[in-house]
Amino acid sequence: MTAIIISICASVLSGGLLFLFQRHFKQKDKKDDERDKILAKENILILKSINSIGKLTYANALAIEKGEKNGHMHDAMEDYEEVNDELYQYLLEQNARK
Repeated sequence: MTAIIISICASVLSGGLLFLFQRHFKQKDKKDDERDKILAKENILILKSINSIGKLTYANALAIEKGEKNGHMHDAMEDYEEVNDELYQYLLEQNARK
């Protein structure tokens, strides 16, 4: 009789521990997925920013080489401002989460 009670208690205890472990790992996976999405968006914004700075640099080099303003500079500046605004909004969003 005592052996049956001990085995039932052991089964209930191990089942409860497995349930708690499973819940913990599901929550951790959810947090990791959210963090990965945030990091992916951050990397995309960084690459966009680098690209817009490259466009500005290229347009500036063309303007210096030709000695005159060109349409490339205006387009590059608009692109830079757009990416800069997007990056600013992202930073505000991240700051609001914390």
